[in-house]
Amino acid sequence: MLGNFFCDLDGTILPHGQKTVDRAFFDLVHRARDTGYCFCISSGRYHQSLLSFFKDVEDDLIFSTSNGCRILYKGTDLIAPHRLEYSMVQAVLADFARWDVIPLLSTLDGFYVHADHHDHPRVAALLEQDYTRLYEDPSEIPDTTLQMTALCRGNRDELLVEAKERYAPDHHVVASGVQLFDICSTSKGESLRKIRSLLNVREKDSWAFGDDENDLSMLRSAGRGYLMKNAASHLHNQGFEIVDDLIQVIETIITTHRFQL
Repeated sequence: MLGNFFCDLDGTILPHGQKTVDRAFFDLVHRARDTGYCFCISSGRYHQSLLSFFKDVEDDLIFSTSNGCRILYKGTDLIAPHRLEYSMVQAVLADFARWDVIPLLSTLDGFYVHADHHDHPRVAALLEQDYTRLYEDPSEIPDTTLQMTALCRGNRDELLVEAKERYAPDHHVVASGVQLFDICSTSKGESLRKIRSLLNVREKDSWAFGDDENDLSMLRSAGRGYLMKNAASHLHNQGFEIVDDLIQVIETIITTHRFQL
């Protein structure tokens, strides 16, 4: 591959409120592949959740899941997954209980939610997926945790400040969706750099697209980063070009960019 496109899913490829990825994006993946480009879908989502959107083109994509904690190509890990230490998981769970948030844990062996929250609407939707597990005691969670997500109750921004004070910079702590923030040991930016290195792609031949705080490290690590127009207004001053039509921008890059061989 000569070039890489790194794209967030929710709010970037998938407009908020839309349930499926447009067929036009799948066609773009094929056109890009045929001209020397590789797509990486980079998301905070659990890997099984993320892959379910791209079954038609799954073998043509690299997936950076759980904010870069697990990188997959054709179902195989490209690098060893980034796992959280058991002591860290216990400490964060204690804070989540103190903050009265709903803990969501991405592990190598399933997506875990505490049984006390089974009737919460967003948890109920997660439980419709066969990879979601309920736990009653933390000892039931396998020691393969990749990422811990807090589902907050209207006070995410306040709690996010406290979480960053406690766990950053040793861990990546970022807003990742409506009333959600994530804690993990890596970032989308780090995963971009690793994938680019594995594929021997130069920085100038990489582009990234995102719309939330967890995308910023990825946008900064690419040769050029683009922020979606629908991103929160406080992110618009980060120095990235603001774009609205993802497919059109990528098609223009494919048409006009010249690789220096």
